[in-house]
Amino acid sequence: MKNFIIGTAGHIDHGKTELIKALTGIDTDRLKEEKERGISIELGFADLELPGGFKAGVVDVPGHEHFVKNMLAGATGFDLVLLVVAADDGVMPQTVEHLAIVDLLGVRDGVVVITKADLVDGEMVELVKEDVAEAVRGTVLEGAEVVVTSSRTGQGLDELREALLRAAGRIRERDSQGPFRLPVDRVFTLRGIGTVVTGTLWEGSVRDGDEAVIQPSGKKVRVRDVQVHGEDVGRAFAGQRVALNLPGISKEEMERGDVLTRPGYLYPTLMADAVLHLLPQSPRSLKNRARVRFHHGTSEVMARVVLLGGKEELLPGESAYVQLRMERPAVVRYGDRFILRSYSPVTTIGGGRILDSHPRKHRHHNREILDDMARREKGDPGDLVLLVLKNRGLPLSRRDILRDTELQEGVLEETLRGLLEGKKVVEAGKGNPAFFTTPEILASLQERMVELTGELHAANPLKVGVEKETLRRRLDPSMGPEVFERLLQSAVSAGRLETEAGKVRVKGKGRTLSEQERASLDELLRTIKEGGFSPPMFKELVEKLGLERNRLRDLLHILLEAGAVEQVHPEYFLATGRLEEAEEKIVDFLSRHGKLGVADLRDMLGASRKYAIPLLEHFDRRKVTRREGDYRVPYRGGSG
Repeated sequence: MKNFIIGTAGHIDHGKTELIKALTGIDTDRLKEEKERGISIELGFADLELPGGFKAGVVDVPGHEHFVKNMLAGATGFDLVLLVVAADDGVMPQTVEHLAIVDLLGVRDGVVVITKADLVDGEMVELVKEDVAEAVRGTVLEGAEVVVTSSRTGQGLDELREALLRAAGRIRERDSQGPFRLPVDRVFTLRGIGTVVTGTLWEGSVRDGDEAVIQPSGKKVRVRDVQVHGEDVGRAFAGQRVALNLPGISKEEMERGDVLTRPGYLYPTLMADAVLHLLPQSPRSLKNRARVRFHHGTSEVMARVVLLGGKEELLPGESAYVQLRMERPAVVRYGDRFILRSYSPVTTIGGGRILDSHPRKHRHHNREILDDMARREKGDPGDLVLLVLKNRGLPLSRRDILRDTELQEGVLEETLRGLLEGKKVVEAGKGNPAFFTTPEILASLQERMVELTGELHAANPLKVGVEKETLRRRLDPSMGPEVFERLLQSAVSAGRLETEAGKVRVKGKGRTLSEQERASLDELLRTIKEGGFSPPMFKELVEKLGLERNRLRDLLHILLEAGAVEQVHPEYFLATGRLEEAEEKIVDFLSRHGKLGVADLRDMLGASRKYAIPLLEHFDRRKVTRREGDYRVPYRGGSG
């Protein structure tokens, strides 16, 4: 069964609601005020079955200029539009505005319906047809079927159903394979059931039990019941009007404009790059940094429009690349359509398409970004992947690329395969997950890594190499450890770098010692060995050997790496083997006496209290001993 959404558009009191009632038997005016005033204020909903397995959700929008905001919340889900024009009134201001909106939103098909034909003669109907033909010229409805109807007498309703059937056959089905996305247009509570949300399922499918996240708040929920056209279905697909029961969350925690989606799929943003078209009939131009009302999905967010490329003003009928800077988070993705309305007085001025939902902040005068925007607008998947890799400048995982390009998973896999085969993209190192970048970026990062390693190692030539974390931070603090390891792996595989004992150095550039440094190293080791358990402490070594503190630390580091000495305390070093000797003596003493005091260890090792205390603390940390008052006892012999 093909699922799609039919929506109405047109001026107030042109008979949209009466037409839907005549077609479906459902009165979409549900508010008391709507009944009393005889006008639609909120969105109305119905369903319509057509021959051939077509089932449509119907969204009836208000026609009054004061309720265009509500109209926009419904229009973003349309697959097919019914442009309704009353025979006794003709094309009116909201006819034109609604037509511009559905055109900007990319609605692909529709039917023009002339209503209230029973109120006028045939000549008037022909005049209205001419009026309509002029209004739809250059829009999606140019050349669309025109059906003359009367909801009161039933005239033309069968012809309208046939026209809708033909249009339904031309509609391209929405993608039901990927993650689901539901812009919420209603939130309410039912006694005994809980919170219910409704909306048009834009993409994917949703079923009972699915985990979901409410954006932009990030609250996680689980879907309990799925209804389509008032029936429990278990699973709903893109193109259907759905109602979802969300237990565990209150009505006050959600609102129209929220987006329900699969966890990890969409994230809120405060900026978006876009291509913007200003309507020819816009009453004013748009100046750089103008404050506007950004309508997307079912939401309205205040935003600033930054005209890119140094443009200061956009005139009616012109287009431009822009960066939208939101005053509160919006949930958009690549390719989404949007509408802009002026801040005050409120009127529709234009709309466009999202090109990047999480861009960097661009300077107003930056002209270089325009080429990238043009490539994004073209929408070639390979170009999108290469642009993302270029802009990030670091190897990215599939998940990163998927998030930034907003391609479907299958499309991304096919695109990456082609780019890898064409050697436009390479894998940085090997492993799971894989990380991808361009050959140019990889070569540049490797070169920078080699340069930094050489510089850092030259500053500390006595060390085996450079600490990995030091190198990562100097290369790019924003680079994650996993990406760094893959990049390092690729540089090692390319023969540019090598690693030893967790340190990095340029291939073939090991530790280098001068004759004087070698002599100092030998004297240092001899001094520590001759000291037994009481060698000079660090400060004493500085004075005794006449070395700078940093140079002494470097030499001690070399001895530690070589395994020639062991560190007991930041200031206390012993020749390798001494700690093992001390441990054997302590364990033997405890086995015979049960407890050990500082004086006992001092006498046992021939070392003063200055050395005995840090030694005992060392064995406490090693869990050889445990302190009880002034004594040490065997660690395993004590209570927790």
